[in-house]
Amino acid sequence: MKKALIITLFLLSISTISFAQQIKGKVVDKETNKGISFANVGIEGTSIGTTTDEKGFFSLKKTNQDSLFIEVSFIGYHKSKKYIDKERQYIEFELEKEATELSAVNVVEKRSGTTLNTEDVGFSQYVSAEGIKRLACCSLAESFENNAAVDVGFTDAVTGAKQIQMLGLAGIYSQILIENQPSIRMLSTTYGLNYIPGPWLDGISISKGTSSVTHGYESITGQINIDVKKPERKERFYFEYFTNDFLKQEININSSYRINKYLESIILAHAESTFIKTDRNNDNFLDVPLSNLFIASNRYFLNYEDKIKSRFGVDVLYEDRIGGDKLFDKDNYHSSSNFYGAVLNTRRIQLFENTGFLVNSDKNSSIGLNSNFVYHELKSKFGQRTYNPKQVSGNLALIFNSELWNDKNKISIGTNANYDNLKEELAKKDYVSGEHQEKEEIVLGGFAEYTFSDKKHWTFITGIRADYNMFFKQTIITPRLHAKYSPWENSAFRVSLGRGLHSSNILPENISLLASSRKLIFDEKLRLEDAWNYGISYSQILFFEDDRSVSFSLDFHRTDFQNRVIVDLEQNVTEAHFYNLEGESFANSFQAELTASLFEGFETTLAYVFSDSKVTIGGQLIDMPLTPKHKGLLALHYTTRYERWKFSFTTQYHGQTRLPNTSTNPPLYRLPNKSPQYFILHAQITHKFENIEIYVGCENILNYKQKNPIISANDPFGSYFDSSIIYAPIIGRQFNLGLRLTIK
Repeated sequence: MKKALIITLFLLSISTISFAQQIKGKVVDKETNKGISFANVGIEGTSIGTTTDEKGFFSLKKTNQDSLFIEVSFIGYHKSKKYIDKERQYIEFELEKEATELSAVNVVEKRSGTTLNTEDVGFSQYVSAEGIKRLACCSLAESFENNAAVDVGFTDAVTGAKQIQMLGLAGIYSQILIENQPSIRMLSTTYGLNYIPGPWLDGISISKGTSSVTHGYESITGQINIDVKKPERKERFYFEYFTNDFLKQEININSSYRINKYLESIILAHAESTFIKTDRNNDNFLDVPLSNLFIASNRYFLNYEDKIKSRFGVDVLYEDRIGGDKLFDKDNYHSSSNFYGAVLNTRRIQLFENTGFLVNSDKNSSIGLNSNFVYHELKSKFGQRTYNPKQVSGNLALIFNSELWNDKNKISIGTNANYDNLKEELAKKDYVSGEHQEKEEIVLGGFAEYTFSDKKHWTFITGIRADYNMFFKQTIITPRLHAKYSPWENSAFRVSLGRGLHSSNILPENISLLASSRKLIFDEKLRLEDAWNYGISYSQILFFEDDRSVSFSLDFHRTDFQNRVIVDLEQNVTEAHFYNLEGESFANSFQAELTASLFEGFETTLAYVFSDSKVTIGGQLIDMPLTPKHKGLLALHYTTRYERWKFSFTTQYHGQTRLPNTSTNPPLYRLPNKSPQYFILHAQITHKFENIEIYVGCENILNYKQKNPIISANDPFGSYFDSSIIYAPIIGRQFNLGLRLTIK
């Protein structure tokens, strides 16, 4: 314990964050390739800007944002705008004269909801704040309804927990970051998607496949990096109210202010309450758990003469959630013991700081310190089962970034230290058998990453990291490679490969099994999950006059597991077994997507996803349960002139999926071998009055619901009770109403 305390105090004493450096670039005439002098260059949504020199070169100060848009304009030329992420330090613009018919310069339209990025060496998309608001977005869990790359679904029909899927695999194999710091992991794995309010989001970057080695070895299938609103948006005050026909009430308030010439701050607050009991499928269980949730964040942004930049702050969270039988009363728990109840009380605090120091502006050399501290406590009851875990986590990274002999060659080197302490109190352990271990995990490591870009066609990033995991007593070598070739403008062929690992946390990651009568059996000591991911993709954006554009992409990714922790629901309907992989396990994922802006104000996205995810159980290679092979998406959006009216419509197709075996249940409690296929439709209309927006919408217009999502709902304390086999919405048609007020 003394060792844990020393490490925790050490992590708390360290500052953090990547440094926001300068962006260098050049603006040229597309026809002559000559530099354009005195062109205007600026960062969208800020007052930061400059002009090019006599040769067309410019240098621009980066903001604290992890991703942003650079705008370029000059008299007699079409405007140009490009999206870049925080890693990019050089960018070139080719301006086309207004007299020409073809305008292939505007890399991103201002109103685009989702941007296909052809500049990044990895296959990535950026969902803007505008795209997030196209459907009612209460939290991160609702932010992916218009995106085919990420699936979000319920994990059980009692607590309202949600989890993502990416590349045909569970979200635990994807790394979710907030401004490049670890976010949803361990105890927040299941409920954390609800703990990031939608109105706080400035954008979401979605990358498929393995990510940079600088963020550790955890990313296997992809990375989701979340941008939170910052004072630089010039949004002094923001207010949003949301309600629906379940009478869920939400309020969001954001306020930013400048403290002095070096320091700015923003306060974000979210409060929500669901207090009406709803049971529309008449199974006597609440369709939506009752809850009271409060989240607040106070963030500070320091910029000392562009030599020292820091981002630091604190996040706090408080939630009470109650699900189960509608007659359950948590205040009289013993007198209502005949009624099944799930009670979850969550408390969480997170401290973070990211600090960067400019070392050499000519070489774009900087040193960054990134760290955070998390305390997360959950007190919960699932019927007669009590589960009270506590998590203490800290991480620290020291990073040095610099150009080498020229700006085409760059290097990043650094070191990481991660600490996770998970204590799990199980008051009644008769439902757990075998080697279930509490965890105190320390990982120490270092990395090096080299980047080459010829600024025209080729970009390579190769990296390697070495870590030692003290809990597993294992040395881990993680190599990764990304390459991009752009044969012509706004195109990208990409390949990627790399290794990723995951340290499983069985109960936090499978908490839905506690909302069942299954006995949890640990058949052996579990090892690190280990996999290789390979990807190939092609992307192309075509631009035409009058702001019309077409973008399309094709990508294929394969994940091969060397070891995997198997969650086996097939052996016995009253048991869940956990053991290491014996045999083969893999996932193939193919996606095709087309986005078109056919006329002013109109945008449509059409996508298809095929997933083939298999695992060896009982000596047989079978389909992973609850993973549909086919998914389709059609999203339509239209904005009138001056953005007075906005209309959004989304259709999702979900194909069949294999369901866990229930053939030995009594006939009344059996499920078919496969789920039915189904469609989900959403729509929203938004009207803008100066600083006020009002929106109305309907989710799940066709009112499609899974029939009997809870097995043995009439006997929740019996042997066959199970609320964890969820393949479709458990909530039917839902009407939404909201209001937004923005003061800049």
